[in-house]
Amino acid sequence: MGSCIDLRKYQDPEAVQEVFSKIVSGRKGYKAVIERKKEIPKCPGCGKVIEEETAKFCSECGYKLR
Repeated sequence: MGSCIDLRKYQDPEAVQEVFSKIVSGRKGYKAVIERKKEIPKCPGCGKVIEEETAKFCSECGYKLR
């Protein structure tokens, strides 16, 4: 297997919701509510959860985050 590329940043959220709503309801124009999970930021160096959004370094291993 090759490297995995996350293509979600290229998705149009409106288009995804429209298609999903049509699949779920079977009719056009229906608007389903799609709940999105917030990704928990973790240190790439040690895997510790990063508590502060503005942190520049990991408090556990010192890995440079930004």
